[in-house]
Amino acid sequence: MKKIKDTDYLYLSAYLQAKSARSGETAEEKAAAFRELSSLAPDPQIVDFFRLKYDYHNAKVYLKSVAAGEDNSRLYLPMGRISPAMLTEACLTENYGSLPAGFAAALKESSETLGRTSDPRLADFILDKAYVKEMKDTAEKTRSEFLLGYAALYADALNLRALVRMLKSSVRPEQLKSVLTDCGSVRSTAITAAYPDAAAVLGLFKSTALASSLAEAEKAVRGEGFTPFERAVRGCLNAYMEKAKYVCFGENVLIRYLYQIEEQST
Repeated sequence: MKKIKDTDYLYLSAYLQAKSARSGETAEEKAAAFRELSSLAPDPQIVDFFRLKYDYHNAKVYLKSVAAGEDNSRLYLPMGRISPAMLTEACLTENYGSLPAGFAAALKESSETLGRTSDPRLADFILDKAYVKEMKDTAEKTRSEFLLGYAALYADALNLRALVRMLKSSVRPEQLKSVLTDCGSVRSTAITAAYPDAAAVLGLFKSTALASSLAEAEKAVRGEGFTPFERAVRGCLNAYMEKAKYVCFGENVLIRYLYQIEEQST
């Protein structure tokens, strides 16, 4: 594979510096922006890294629609790699061959799990773990250390959010395995060894970029509100991505622009 250099991004960097992600853009306009940037980027997989989120969102929408017996198609977002129509067709026909392999496997497993258990939460766990795994795999393909760092941080955030909910609900330790991912910097073995000691298990995240969210995590475990904790975690993720603004050209300009589009779709 040809090594992509920062200088390969000169035109795109200048183009994006003169352009801004507008908060008033519709989902269709954002989808068009993703398609445009995919055609302009020296490495389109960087764009795919940010499109993954919408594929997994749409998978959850579909499965929740099936579980509830409702039509929630209005909740689909068109910014993913896969159109909602293609995703729906694959699920209805149980023919997943047209979908990316990692996503197809997770979608099939989550659909079968939902059919067997009628529990959408279990299907969500499968999709969440597959999402962060595909984030990590895509970041590795781009050879971007910055994206790899974000993927690991996001995986840590996924585990931390799950732990706060589980500690608050006094979930049994044996249920951790189905929830935790090993794509972050804090290993699942260390987490399971420390659980359910809240101070010990939350303390594992002190060495990560999520450290500033731990005070709110402790409050959430005590039942003092989950929303401030969620905001604190999002702040940590935003702070990581903000570091990209100090680079005037190269892949980080594209990464930061794509993240701004994502944030406006959250």
